[in-house]
Amino acid sequence: MTTSSHPSTGPAPLMTAAAIAPGPERTLTFVLQNRGVYAGHWLLPGGRIQPGESAEQAARREAAEEAGVRLGPLAPTGIYDIRGRTEDEGPYWFRMHVYRSLRACAVPEGFAPDPAEIAGICQAHPTEVLPHPTDMVVLNDAGLADYDPALVQRLLEADGAAMRPTDAVLPR
Repeated sequence: MTTSSHPSTGPAPLMTAAAIAPGPERTLTFVLQNRGVYAGHWLLPGGRIQPGESAEQAARREAAEEAGVRLGPLAPTGIYDIRGRTEDEGPYWFRMHVYRSLRACAVPEGFAPDPAEIAGICQAHPTEVLPHPTDMVVLNDAGLADYDPALVQRLLEADGAAMRPTDAVLPR
């Protein structure tokens, strides 16, 4: 998830969106983040919602920018508040809107993401990738993975992150 170099710490969270992009043969699309609070982690494509953009539009844009995938029809899967603290950037608070593409999409051959943001792209089964624990929660909740909840909690704590689903309803 691409985020601002200054995550929200004030009274309102930084609004973000992420996409669960199924790939060929029951794989999912992950990107290796190069900057932001989750640099060095495999993530679902995602990032900041731009002014005037809906969460769904942001999820589509981020999936195209980061992984080159064109999402089909989307289904909302959840909204999460994610809070944490990093040594370099201090406290952060994201509200992440997650959408799932209802059709598979392959990373186009030759697609090259911005190397300042993304170090790599893979389409792999969740058992073959260890994503950031926030995405483990998302994938477990979506029924697409079965990461051990105790392991996920330990990884969240080790990363200084906490997350919870919100009671918000996704706009249609």
